Amino acid sequence: MAKATIAIDIGGTKIAAMLIKEQQVLEKRRTDSVVHTNLAQLPDTLYKLCGDWITQADHLAIACTGQVRQNEVGFLSAKLSIPLQDLLTERFKLPLTIINDAAAAVYAEYYLLQKQQRFVNKAPNLVYITVSTGVGGGVIQNGQLVLADDGFCAHLGHLTVPMQQVTRRCHCGRLNCVEAIASGTAIAQQVAELSGSFVDCATLFTAHPLALETQLIVDRAATALVELIANSKAWSGCQYLILGGSVGQSDLLFNLVERKLEALPNIYRPQLLRPACGTDADLWGVYWYAMQLRQNHANHSL
Repeated sequence: MAKATIAIDIGGTKIAAMLIKEQQVLEKRRTDSVVHTNLAQLPDTLYKLCGDWITQADHLAIACTGQVRQNEVGFLSAKLSIPLQDLLTERFKLPLTIINDAAAAVYAEYYLLQKQQRFVNKAPNLVYITVSTGVGGGVIQNGQLVLADDGFCAHLGHLTVPMQQVTRRCHCGRLNCVEAIASGTAIAQQVAELSGSFVDCATLFTAHPLALETQLIVDRAATALVELIANSKAWSGCQYLILGGSVGQSDLLFNLVERKLEALPNIYRPQLLRPACGTDADLWGVYWYAMQLRQNHANHSL
């Protein structure tokens, strides 16, 4: 009898896990992330979260922030790399599939849209932009998930955009990366610089009405994201673009982006969609991706 899969989503703010068997969630857990506070404890944190599921599972599927390379993961904002694959294989003693979290998210959306027969053709181009703690991206090109051996692939938050009267240095070292302007972290930092006190982005977005300086910062974030969407359409030919993440899905930012996008020439405007998978997109995406890899392997073994 087939066993379950342990799916884990490692983000900068939270870590979530689901035990999934035959498309059904048996159990779900979450905890605070240690990526920015104590990265060395990450394998122990994951094991404490769901190590007791091991006897029910036959596969471990990980969606992880950062550069997912063949033998290690580079955490861009922490500027550190760890051999996460080996560490988790040693702790969990299960076969492992690991991809970037935004790659997992775009695969989840692709899987669902394909199942719903929403695509015009069988091999679509789809871009996913996630705006939360940072700004990430995932790309489906001609029906295939785009990955790279060095893990630095589809990190759309590190594309630069032209911005009038503002220069922001990103933690990667470049100026005016979208992540430095439009991420939840960046929005909160910019508001703090003007107001003199820090308020997290989630709190800012619930204020009614928004303070004038916050409105201007959010408007600038939306402008940066529209520039990124137009650029994504130009280089990928994407017919569909999904704007997700805890910040990207907010009505305030999504509606602003939608309005600004309408001002662009048609050639730069993909069909803008909200995510269908919600907060569990990364978990479902890496689960479905792992299942597809296992099915492909089984077919090749016949």
